[in-house]
Amino acid sequence: MRMEGNNQLYIIKGMRILSFFLFMATCLSSTAFNVSKRTIFALECINDGYVQYGCEELKKTAAVNDIAAQFYVAVCYEHGIGFEKDFTQAFKMYRKAAERGLPDAMYHIASFYKNGIVVTRDLTREKEWLQRYNQKGGKLTLPDFLQIYNEGMKHPENYAMNPNGGINDNSNTIVNDNSQKRTINNITIVQQMPGQDDKSNTQDESQSIAPSVKSDVDQDIPVTQLKQENTFALIIANENYHDVSKVPNAINDGTIFAEYCEKTLGIPQSNIKVLIDGTLNNIKRQLSWICQVMEAFQGEANAIIYYAGHGIPNESNGLAYLLPVDGYGNDVSTGYSLEEIYAELGSKPAKSVVVLLDACFSGANRGEGMLTSARGVAIKAKNFSPKGKLVVFSAAQGDETAYPYEEKGHGMFTYYLLKKIQETKGNVTLGELSDYITTEVKKRSIIINGKLQTPTVNASISLNGTWKNLKFN
Repeated sequence: MRMEGNNQLYIIKGMRILSFFLFMATCLSSTAFNVSKRTIFALECINDGYVQYGCEELKKTAAVNDIAAQFYVAVCYEHGIGFEKDFTQAFKMYRKAAERGLPDAMYHIASFYKNGIVVTRDLTREKEWLQRYNQKGGKLTLPDFLQIYNEGMKHPENYAMNPNGGINDNSNTIVNDNSQKRTINNITIVQQMPGQDDKSNTQDESQSIAPSVKSDVDQDIPVTQLKQENTFALIIANENYHDVSKVPNAINDGTIFAEYCEKTLGIPQSNIKVLIDGTLNNIKRQLSWICQVMEAFQGEANAIIYYAGHGIPNESNGLAYLLPVDGYGNDVSTGYSLEEIYAELGSKPAKSVVVLLDACFSGANRGEGMLTSARGVAIKAKNFSPKGKLVVFSAAQGDETAYPYEEKGHGMFTYYLLKKIQETKGNVTLGELSDYITTEVKKRSIIINGKLQTPTVNASISLNGTWKNLKFN
């Protein structure tokens, strides 16, 4: 009898899955927009009643600039599905997708202007958006989210459940200081959410599309049995700046490095935090977290701090600063002093602290052009020796530029960092890692860019050169 009951459940489940995919296939047959597998998976979860889980999956996918996911997250905010109703966030997400050419989002933006929701009622703007919608064919292209949600609500017992089993615990989801904290693959993600006057919304959203390049280091991430319970990683990936140019592939750099930390280096998911598009306060808060961890472990912890984003120099004294996404390229007071960061990290008890910086501090963009210097020339950032147990890897030296490796969808420094970890499965010393990255980046940069990029390493004097023998894993 139990076997028959289970078979019936499997048949019913199979029919529901088949119906869902037939529905999706019908809806997608006329659209010019490809819906990613991650978004389809999230919609399937919602269709099966796992609403909270599915909505969180959509939000994760939207965070890496999936256009369909951005639209569906806007619908969730507008109707209060999966998380609290928030018309302001709904409008922002609709606008992101609309500016990137999604007709469904254009139609909704027109409705907001027609009804004066969040924005001032403006029939002229409504007409403009409807014209853009009609120029795109005048029809909705994505599957109806509310229809999928209503199907899922036939199974209310699954609403707060995880399809993999257990309760979908959203207790770690908080909104504070314009940031949102959640998890991707159970790794803590803290993403800066744009404020109402976020100037980045006025930029060309087509420039924020996640990399279509699927590099070799993105696909074959070694999984080891290593467990580093006392190692902690903070990963900061700043790509979408409010007032200066974006940093191509920075988010991909950070999220893929996080996967290597977990799968290859054996760092527990709970020990990894990823900050995407962090403001100054976000960065300070997360660095404070890792400093508190080192204090709590009283010299028994290892720390890895990774940063991809802009760096800027102080033109008067050559000191280097990390640039938060809300910082100004010509105002170091809006940045975070590396000297201050190193002093803080170096004062904490730790077995080792490895800092990886895929940024340059000469005032140059990642790639071509100048970010900050009013004189239009690169500035040679000042070097100084860190204290404590610090080993600092920098993507470029002096007045050089840290280049992207467009073919691979990463910064050049990060690509070769990941490549060495991939090839060795993390079983590599810091000295071997340094030699490999420096050699390969110099060769590839002169071939592709016609200019040298020379990664460098600065280590605390107290390590007496022994840092080269430290294992990355």
